[in-house]
Amino acid sequence: MMHDFSKPQPHVASKEEIARKRKLPVYMLIIVGLFLLALLIFMVADHSNKPTAQVIMSQLHSVLLNA
Repeated sequence: MMHDFSKPQPHVASKEEIARKRKLPVYMLIIVGLFLLALLIFMVADHSNKPTAQVIMSQLHSVLLNA
């Protein structure tokens, strides 16, 4: 008996493999979601020329030089 190539054959054999292959896109969606959230936070964040840490360091530097 010849093999009928017109009928699709399953690529995975067990139900565990099917379940594992279906979970993979969920992980990808979570990773993409976290990336987009980080991008949104980066875009909304304050990008002034002198962030707070730099202002504090410059004031501390001036105080130390004047002392």
